[in-house]
Amino acid sequence: SALQTSEHPAGALFDVQALLQPNADSYYLKTMRTIEEQFSNTPGKPRRLFLVVNPAWRDASSFGLFESGKARSVLDKYETTYACDQFVVRGLKVILLKCWPDGWDVFVEDESDVTMPARLVGSFEARPTYDEIDARVVEHLMNIRA
Repeated sequence: SALQTSEHPAGALFDVQALLQPNADSYYLKTMRTIEEQFSNTPGKPRRLFLVVNPAWRDASSFGLFESGKARSVLDKYETTYACDQFVVRGLKVILLKCWPDGWDVFVEDESDVTMPARLVGSFEARPTYDEIDARVVEHLMNIRA
């Protein structure tokens, strides 16, 4: 893991810190709190951008049973700005994509013709549940069979 800092010549308001690939343990939760207090949420100063970048984290459960409560208190403050997950539902490759400021999009890839772009089968404001994704995949399968 690494902590990267970029100081902007126009002033601290444009500074950025990014915590890259932090592990899922209490040391990094404490580090995140310290950065928030000293860098991004300093009383009397403008808020500055603090990024937490780890493709392995999805939610507090990524921290395991004993750390999930502590993780939730830190991570719930942050909005997911970009996420791309791939998995298989009913034998089809599904891509779940979130790009800020938009919501979550569900795509299905046609593996029989890789030259075709993935097809959008659903959009959601909040991260969809497995059941919501499954329903869109079933609807897609019914449409292509009709």
